[in-house]
Amino acid sequence: MSRRGDTFLSRRALIASIFTLFSLSLFLWHFPLRQSSLINQPNHSSNRIYDLYIEDSGEHEFPTHDQPSTDPGSSESNEEQTIESPDSDLDFPKPSTDFHESAVNLAFELYDPYPDYNSKAWKKRWHGAHFSCKGSRGVDVNGNADDTMGAYKLPSDASTPAPIFGSYKETGLGSGFCFERHARNSPYGDEDIPGDGLSARPQPSSVDWESVDWGQLQNDCATLNQNRFEEKRSSGSSPPMFRYPEDDDFQHVNSTLILPETHLERRSRFNVHRRSSNSKEYKKRNAILLRTYDTKEYTPDNMYHIRSMVSELSLHSGGEYEVFLVVQIIDLERKIFSDPKAYQEALDLYVPREFHNISILFNVPLLEAWYPKAGKHDPNNSQQVHMTQPLQLFSLLRPEFDLYWQLELDVRYTGHHYHHMEAIRQWAQKQPRKLSWERSAYFYSPYIHRTWKDFCSKVQDIFPLGGVWGAVPTTGIDPVGPSPPGSGVNDDDFEWGVGEPADFINISPIVDPVQDHMMFRNWVDNYPDGKEKTPRRAGPVTPMIAVSKRLLRAMHHSQIMLGTHMMPEMFPESSALQHGMKAVAFPEPTYVDIDDKTPEEIESIFNDQSITGMWNGGSENAPLAQHISYWWSAWFKPEYSNVLYRKWLGIDDAGNRTDDSRLCLPAITLHPIKGI
Repeated sequence: MSRRGDTFLSRRALIASIFTLFSLSLFLWHFPLRQSSLINQPNHSSNRIYDLYIEDSGEHEFPTHDQPSTDPGSSESNEEQTIESPDSDLDFPKPSTDFHESAVNLAFELYDPYPDYNSKAWKKRWHGAHFSCKGSRGVDVNGNADDTMGAYKLPSDASTPAPIFGSYKETGLGSGFCFERHARNSPYGDEDIPGDGLSARPQPSSVDWESVDWGQLQNDCATLNQNRFEEKRSSGSSPPMFRYPEDDDFQHVNSTLILPETHLERRSRFNVHRRSSNSKEYKKRNAILLRTYDTKEYTPDNMYHIRSMVSELSLHSGGEYEVFLVVQIIDLERKIFSDPKAYQEALDLYVPREFHNISILFNVPLLEAWYPKAGKHDPNNSQQVHMTQPLQLFSLLRPEFDLYWQLELDVRYTGHHYHHMEAIRQWAQKQPRKLSWERSAYFYSPYIHRTWKDFCSKVQDIFPLGGVWGAVPTTGIDPVGPSPPGSGVNDDDFEWGVGEPADFINISPIVDPVQDHMMFRNWVDNYPDGKEKTPRRAGPVTPMIAVSKRLLRAMHHSQIMLGTHMMPEMFPESSALQHGMKAVAFPEPTYVDIDDKTPEEIESIFNDQSITGMWNGGSENAPLAQHISYWWSAWFKPEYSNVLYRKWLGIDDAGNRTDDSRLCLPAITLHPIKGI
């Protein structure tokens, strides 16, 4: 591109015995039980949320969808073709999985969604200057074609198939481009040029990957750009290392809390978090923690994935993000915290050399030492039941970040990581707090609910009294989130929270596990109000979440002081609820590859009203979970994500690379990706 933009077959082989075994659990696990159906709700005539959603919240990297642009960073696109009047069905095409089978004859462009760094407008907004950083090829990554992923421009008469849930247009993820695997991965080591020989992307120069030190590259980049960030990079070991707690860590645990603002500060922030046109801001930093374990196999695809995240999120942005591997050492014979030699040996054995200096090792004894009261620590399942504890400790180890993302290594994104993360973060920041918990409990389907404005209106009509407002109190938890403005929810016209960074973001719904009869709803330990009265929320799965520093510190504090413990699908969400923090479910574009149900039928199952729960009383609907691009079910893991990703990579049924795939996908989050 000439300038920078500102701006998520089936092996339906779950045999009948498995359906029988889990039928009772499915009945009990009432995931999206709702107060009332969204389909037939009337529109609410006046609601400030619709106007505030597109107002300036201080972020201009991606435009709102009414600003035309042809750049990848734009949210105005061909993704969901807009024609004629707002009420026309053509505005909301029927969901489909008819993706572009070939990138041949599409126009190739380098994909650059970053802000126009150091421009006059950018300098007026931000402190400091952006300095380009060196990448794996030893040259500055910004403007270097070999270090930049590519994409294919969709013609004006084409559109990306509309997802059943989520939206490109309404979230700022739209781009008018599709992504072919060679153009996307070749900067990161994929040298398999498609067999048709028609790739429009020249092969980037080769790299001796074993000599690359991603940790040093990130360190140098953050140091070079440190004038842009208010909190300077932590000193100490590189890579940072966890340590065992000392007496002071327990005696002074209160000092780790980020306390509420003063009344005056809170009232100032309440004014829709408006930014003075004459004030400059420091850029806040994000940490990306990729969760893995000692016996993980680092396949070529895993390597491309990790390299792309470091390059696109950290190096190209000038250190706005920093990527880490958090590696659980399951083998307890390795005394990694008592013997430095054992730590290095584990690193050498389990992590590729190029990632050594972005890797942080931990084990179950470390978590036991820090959180002796918080549930049972078992070497075989601690990673699952204590998933947020390493994230909590990392917020103490590296406090210069404001938002900490945790991703599993079996998540893939076919689009550009920076565009994705920034669109999620900025969209969440624009959302008002009023009815946020309630909106987050539903699957948003543009074909059914129409615009995000219409969707919000339907939710408001279901909850005319306003829903959750501020902290939901529970004994033993002193909220550290801000108090709501005014005397009650009716005093707020969908202003509170607009422009406020979210404390918790999930890309799947956030629901009441008690009301929805989730199977782990009563896994509630050491809360004084017990299993019956402790308020809680949950997400069905958490392969990709973002948690603020103040929420992680509150979670750390309660686990040390009280030993509070919930399943990781509940703990961050419930802590946010109890502390009065801002939580948002991002409407990630999600596809369902199934033809024997209408969109209305699919939506009615996911947003079901019946007492029997999300499956509408029958296992005949179970294949839906296997045909979805992003896994949200605790039982039925999809195969569609794996099948689609393999087709994109050109891998045949026997697992061989055919090198002839030119499938051009939209930017999709796929999970889980296994065996690739």
